[in-house]
Amino acid sequence: MSKPVAAAAERLLQLLADPGRAGELTLSDWDQTVRLARRARLLGVLARRIQSRPEHLVEVPVCVRGHFDSATVYAAHRVQLLRMELAALAHALPTEVRVVVLKGSAYIIQDLETARGRLPNDVDLLVRAEDLRRSETALLAAGWEAQAVDDYADRYYREWSHELPPMRFPGHPMEVDLHHTISPVTSRLRPDRALLFADVQEVAGHRFLVLHPLDQILHAVIHHFQDSELVDNLRELVDIDSLLRTHLQSAEDWLALTRRASRHGVERPLWYALRYCRRWLATPVPEGLPLQSPPPATVRLMDWLYPHCTLPRLPERPPTTARRIAVGLGIARYQWLRMPPGLLLRHLGHKSVQTLRGHPTTQHRAD
Repeated sequence: MSKPVAAAAERLLQLLADPGRAGELTLSDWDQTVRLARRARLLGVLARRIQSRPEHLVEVPVCVRGHFDSATVYAAHRVQLLRMELAALAHALPTEVRVVVLKGSAYIIQDLETARGRLPNDVDLLVRAEDLRRSETALLAAGWEAQAVDDYADRYYREWSHELPPMRFPGHPMEVDLHHTISPVTSRLRPDRALLFADVQEVAGHRFLVLHPLDQILHAVIHHFQDSELVDNLRELVDIDSLLRTHLQSAEDWLALTRRASRHGVERPLWYALRYCRRWLATPVPEGLPLQSPPPATVRLMDWLYPHCTLPRLPERPPTTARRIAVGLGIARYQWLRMPPGLLLRHLGHKSVQTLRGHPTTQHRAD
């Protein structure tokens, strides 16, 4: 990453962690910061954090405030679309099925700080495996349509993934992803599904349930550090930071999080999440938590890979050689964690054939 972009990314991180630094930026700094925040889908989040503190907002140039106003209005529009989609889904899904909303949808219906200014992209739902078929049937009968995929991709979703092919009601802007767990069934780390469903919680005034607060944190951690390519995903680290600050208020809360991670078998992704939240966003992570660190060589590799993959870049600047290498490694890491070697070879072979035929498989990015 070039020095100007690295400096701009550092300013964005500093502002997200401490909006009080808004007065330190020049107009040129703001130009880069606004564009990086928009590229990272974090402009609405940054805007809300500064707008909520009038003493900091007055330090922001008027022309930048216009970008903030636009971002918050657009975020509110997306939230309204999501609420409308949830209302339609509540009518369509069988009343006897316990349905959990995940990630952005859950943050919004709980009115968490994490949802302020966030741009929801789709609706993620979780049902028990035994309820998956009738939930899908109910949505199809109500008019939702599954994304067109080939026979191999359909089998991949249904046998090896943690969700069905994405669905959409004609004319609706929001996709719906129906999950039966929170990580692919073939992945190297497999959270405890029984534990997830045992501790789901109700939300007053809503038909849908949400995960236990600790599981919400761990789901965000898993999604980012286990089930993603890490590319342009700074928003997910910001989500994790916000969830940690919201749900963990005492030393016992932090210990409970590590115990929960142990029960789900996801200690390493949590270790990485806490490392970069502390380093990049000044998250108040206590020292001495009972989490074993990865081998030193792995940590050094991740410390190089993660910023090159995850931090946004200015759109007019082509990716550096280091970023291209890091993105390739991030994709390889994602595939390696997602599937055992035999299945991975088969999957990559199928994708290669599809690409040669001019029919690359659809890349789906969840919320």
